[in-house]
Amino acid sequence: MSTKKTTLALPAVACTAALVLGGCQHTHSHEDLNGTWKGTGHTINSAGRSKTNKYLVLEVDENGLIEGTAGWRLIEGAGGHSGDMKVNQSEERLVGTFVPETGEIHLVETEENGYLHGTLIGQKRIRMVLVQPGEKPVASSFILVKAEAED
Repeated sequence: MSTKKTTLALPAVACTAALVLGGCQHTHSHEDLNGTWKGTGHTINSAGRSKTNKYLVLEVDENGLIEGTAGWRLIEGAGGHSGDMKVNQSEERLVGTFVPETGEIHLVETEENGYLHGTLIGQKRIRMVLVQPGEKPVASSFILVKAEAED
C-alpha cells in the first residue's frame, strides 16, 4: 500500500518542484489552435475606449507557423480608425508562431504594426493582448473561446 502512495505522489511532487523552479509545462498541439475563436474585448486607442466583439481564424501547421485573420465589431464606445476614417469594424490578415510547450501565440498584422500575444488557457480558451504603437496607438485585452463548427 505504501508503494502505491509513493507512486501516486511522485507526479504531484515533481510538478510542485517544477513550479518552484519555473512552472509545470503542458504541451499543446498545433491542432488545438486551429479554427475560429470568438469573444469580447476591451480596447483603448487614440479615439477613446471601446467594447468590441473579437474573433480570430487561425491555421497552424505542424511547425507552429500561423496564417490567419483577426477582426472586431464595435459593441459600444469610441470605435476605431482606418487611416483618418472612423470605423465600427475591421479585419486584418495575420502571420505568426505558436509555441506548443507553453501554449504561447505570437501574431503580427500584415498591413499595420500591431502585435498580438496570447496564451492557451485550456483547450478551448485563449487570453490575448494586442498592442499597436505609432501615431494612432491601440491596446486591447480579450479572452476568446473556440467556436464550434456550426457557429
